[in-house]
Order: sequence, then structure tokens, then C-alpha cells
Amino acid sequence: MVLPSDNESQRLLGEKLKSRPDFQSLIMLIESLLGDNGCPWDRERTLADCPKYLDGELREVIEAVESGDDANLEEELGDLLFMVAFTIKVAEKEGKLSQTGVFERILNKMVYRHPHVFGGEMEAETAGDVLDNWGKLKEQEKAKKVDGD
Repeated sequence: MVLPSDNESQRLLGEKLKSRPDFQSLIMLIESLLGDNGCPWDRERTLADCPKYLDGELREVIEAVESGDDANLEEELGDLLFMVAFTIKVAEKEGKLSQTGVFERILNKMVYRHPHVFGGEMEAETAGDVLDNWGKLKEQEKAKKVDGD
């Protein structure tokens, strides 16, 4: 049995990733870029480098939305999503956080802030009710942080 060379393995991985357009494939792609056989330029990026790239991609998303360029919007949102995921993986590589921790925090926060959807005690019939509840919940969060919880 002949095993594929590293180049062939990387090519096959690239084909596999392209055939599965989902978030997990994006994470695998970034891990490959940052890995030992990955991209030298990407491996040199630090967390301090990421904000300027995030800012640039966000500006391009805003421009696509404001200009009504729907075809470009899909590409620019993909670029922004890549940079957010890339930033998470770079920060994780530097020991600043974990990908799991990022997802736990945002999922917990959004479930908490949407009690009208996820079975909490607050109800909301209108968008205005949601905004009122959101403000109350944010104040409760701030109070917990001040109390040290």
C-alpha cells in the first residue's frame, strides 16, 4: 500500500474541506493554516495583528450592505467569518482563551437575553418589549459583575 505524500495529503484535505461548507470545516482549515505544515504567513500572525484585519473585513461587509451589492455581501461575510474564527484560533494558540469558552459564553449570553424564546420568566409580544427586556437583563448582568459574581 502506498501512502500519500504530505503534499498529496494536504491536497486531499483541501478537497475534503471544500466539499463540506460548514463551520467545522472552516475551523479545520484554519487549524491547518496555523499548523506545522501550514502557511508561514498565517503562523506568524499574533492576536495583536488580528484587529486591523477584522476591521478591514467588517468595513467591506458594511460597504456591501450599504451599496446593496448582494453578490459581494456573501463573499465579504465569509471573509469576516474567517477572520473571527482565525482570531479565536490565534488567541487559543497564544493561551488567551479556548474556542469552547467563546462558544459557551455567547450561547449562555444569548439564551439568557432571550427568555421570551427559551422559556424564561419574561415575555415579549413586540420588538419594543424585547428591547425593554434586553435593557433590564443587561443591567442585571452589570450588577452581577460589580458584585463579583
